Amino acid sequence: MDFFKKKTRSNQDSGRAPLVVAVDENEPKAIAFGVSWRAVASRSSGRQDAIKIARGGGATHLISTLQQFGYGLVPASAAPEGTTVFAAARVAARQHGGDAIYALKLFSDSNEYWFAVIRGGQPSSIDRIIMSDNDMELIEAARQEIENGVEDNVAYTIFTNLEDHDLSDKARSLTAADLLLAATGEEDVLQPLPKKSGQIPTPVIAVVGVAVLVAFGNKGSSLYKEKERQRLARLSQSAEEPPEQAWARATKAWADAHRAADPQGLAAVRVSLGSVPLVWGGWDLQSATCNAAPPVVPQPGAAAQGDQRWGCAATYTRSQVGHLNREMKENIPAGWTVQYRGLDTIVASWNASQASQPFKYEALRSIETHMVETVSRLQRLQPAFGQVGDLTFVPVEITPPRKGDGTAVPMVPSVPQLRAATFTLKAPLRSVDALIDAGVEADWQQISMYFKRADGEKVDLKSSALTADIKAVIYANAR
Repeated sequence: MDFFKKKTRSNQDSGRAPLVVAVDENEPKAIAFGVSWRAVASRSSGRQDAIKIARGGGATHLISTLQQFGYGLVPASAAPEGTTVFAAARVAARQHGGDAIYALKLFSDSNEYWFAVIRGGQPSSIDRIIMSDNDMELIEAARQEIENGVEDNVAYTIFTNLEDHDLSDKARSLTAADLLLAATGEEDVLQPLPKKSGQIPTPVIAVVGVAVLVAFGNKGSSLYKEKERQRLARLSQSAEEPPEQAWARATKAWADAHRAADPQGLAAVRVSLGSVPLVWGGWDLQSATCNAAPPVVPQPGAAAQGDQRWGCAATYTRSQVGHLNREMKENIPAGWTVQYRGLDTIVASWNASQASQPFKYEALRSIETHMVETVSRLQRLQPAFGQVGDLTFVPVEITPPRKGDGTAVPMVPSVPQLRAATFTLKAPLRSVDALIDAGVEADWQQISMYFKRADGEKVDLKSSALTADIKAVIYANAR
């Protein structure tokens, strides 16, 4: 698979299979397979707890959300400075949004396989590398999970690149390179763990030592002392900032990075997906996914600018009567950018935009209101949905401001008590129109569309050749 420039394998926790990192050939990004995932232990758990556990597992990188966090050892050789590393399971979950099994052979010239399970649109603890001389161990692991899903009344969508697997006659083709191509969202990035407080790298100690010797041996030491006095004065001024003012800055920064819930937030991207041709020059649409981009904040503390931006991508495969790439290139729809993958795959990308409003704490509804009003709207639409996730509200942590000495500013009563519920739903694409009309307010994050011919299948309210997976977050005021 020459899409990857190189691959690096590293041992993660003791007793666990190695983590594999694959690097893009054309740009400074990589994707990690075999990340360790853990659910947030309690509502009081925070990022610091996740960092502590990740360090205990010998990790170098971490990714965290309200519900879970993942970590792994990413060698420096795999992620040199400037390389963005994505978590494969998070990318996969964002593309599918439901319950899915991923059984992939990572590289054609190696014995490394990836087995991962997505439950409810989130990575599960099953995200591991299988080392084997053939496909059988991976196939057996997938079969066992399928059986477990049947017992739990869960129907998995199977994604694989194995040629002879007998896992499902409706399994969808997917490669590791496809996941790396789809890796674009900042929320799927594995971030380097912060350095421990008080831990100073050896090169820094050496540089500081030399600087001190020069300062003491130089007649201009008075200038050094004056600069140090000014630095301490700035720290003192920062430390003396009123807690209310410091927290006001922190809460505003959080709000600037989010957008207001909007019942019409899916309207523009729904129209965009509805205009995607199902058959384009003899090529069949397999799937199309649109991801919402975070608000653009030009300067720290400035208000978010512009409309809600969506980045979309669609995958087409060539039928026997499909046009040649040369003919397809002459008929690219306006606004589309096309990549040609192999002999039988085209990936098209484009953007959509939606009018939006800034996030306002005072406009948030209470949890009780959402559990009555929002849930009632979803219940009314449930007959037209294939699957609707539950609303479970958990605390939202706003990063606390820091004093001059690096410690957190104590929380003040004026800090908003935020709660968030992430939910997913699966429905025919036409049901998205009913969802918009029903006035369900949410921060819409992703919508995916899948096309399959329903030849000979029973058609009812919940079935369609076009199915959509939607992911959203609902914020509430806990006061």
